[in-house]
Amino acid sequence: MTVYTSCATRKLSIAHIRRFKDDLRKHFDITDLGELHYILGIQVVRDRPTHAIYLNQTAYIRSMLEKFSMASCAPTTTLLTVKECLTTAQSLSTPEECNDYDAYTKGLKYLKIVSAILYTTQTCPDIQHAISVLAQFGANPGKPHLEALKRVLRYLKGTAHFSLRLSGENSDTNLVGWTDSDWAQAIDSCCSIGGFVFEVAGGVVSWSSKKQPTVALSTVEAKYMAASNAMKEAI
Repeated sequence: MTVYTSCATRKLSIAHIRRFKDDLRKHFDITDLGELHYILGIQVVRDRPTHAIYLNQTAYIRSMLEKFSMASCAPTTTLLTVKECLTTAQSLSTPEECNDYDAYTKGLKYLKIVSAILYTTQTCPDIQHAISVLAQFGANPGKPHLEALKRVLRYLKGTAHFSLRLSGENSDTNLVGWTDSDWAQAIDSCCSIGGFVFEVAGGVVSWSSKKQPTVALSTVEAKYMAASNAMKEAI
């Protein structure tokens, strides 16, 4: 049996790391690839002078754009248009709409694009809200939904070089978080969308944006629900 892994990482002293490798060699044939550069498609860049680590998915994003024939698309600086209002009423409902949609997609599969983009949220917290909204229409997407999804790809093209930065020496290691919500912006259900983001050592380590399970009767109630969810994550 052959086992390959690219995701074994540990924060240990050099002596402990060497001992750990020696113990593995006693039982398995292993190949030591040296310092970590990639883990599960995420590039890891260490800036030793500043004691910082950068995480990015530049290669993955460019490969994804090629896969969905969007490599030559024009980048955009925003994920959703200011007055974007996506609903199930824009989903396909007639044979004519289905035919027009098939001609427009040119073989692109909505859910395949959604799942590919979702993987980039590991290092791109800025797209979390947009893709969580668009994923809700995966069962029966319409042309407006696919157009909005393509816009996310265009945004990723322009920001593919962005990285998450985790600071090292002299950084504040206190957990700092923010939370907020809109109110009844999910048109089909009247539910609100709440979110949070947490930061440690100058780098974002946890984030979320999702539709709340119940309808809030006021903006205050929606914000309390969002804050409660954020506190559970903090704890």
